[in-house]
Amino acid sequence: MAPPARLASHCLLFATLLAGVALSHADVGGTLSLQTDARERGMSYSDNRPSAQLGLAWDGAGGWYGGTQLGHARFTQRRGATLQLYGGRVLPMAPGLDAEAGVVAHLHENVSHYDYQEAYIGLIGGQWSLRAYASPDYYGVGQRSVYVELNGRWPLGDGLAAVGHAGLLRGWRQGDPAYAQGRSPSRADVRLGLSRQLGEMGELQLAWVAASRGGPYVWTDATRRRTVVLNLTAAF
Repeated sequence: MAPPARLASHCLLFATLLAGVALSHADVGGTLSLQTDARERGMSYSDNRPSAQLGLAWDGAGGWYGGTQLGHARFTQRRGATLQLYGGRVLPMAPGLDAEAGVVAHLHENVSHYDYQEAYIGLIGGQWSLRAYASPDYYGVGQRSVYVELNGRWPLGDGLAAVGHAGLLRGWRQGDPAYAQGRSPSRADVRLGLSRQLGEMGELQLAWVAASRGGPYVWTDATRRRTVVLNLTAAF
């Protein structure tokens, strides 16, 4: 098991690094999000329950950036903190088009065998982004994975915008784990909704989220595959 001190030490270390680069004229900010259901790639990490997430982000010179997100996860009978650490770089390609590349580490309290790392590359346009992630051992279950996602945002006027997301996850298993028998190695997910700006530092989003069955997961189908999620985010 991974003790709480392990995740706390990672978060404290990263916060210290962010504070250090802030003194070097870098931009550091944070977000606090409250949601009725914590979902990523269509999957519920909060067992269909409300959850909160704290984020810190750093933007440096030359397109370099980094950040961390701290939340809470419920995996079957186990629960605890979940932490993401990420870093990468954005490079301009053409007017209105940038390229990016980076890495992200996923750490889980009490279920450290689910820890895994991913590398990603992507393109960023004015109102859209496209990313592809690759992991050599997705959720520590001996499967390689690739996840491709397309995100879009379309302003509707007066602080209102339509938001959309489509993703496809594909796993390649080594051997034949019992949980994967008869399951598709791929899983698709979508997210469609509306976003409302609340002043300069807040956002309220209502979205419909859905995911297919299958994919390289070990706990998946105990949660609803279709739901409506309300999310309130405040920046600081």
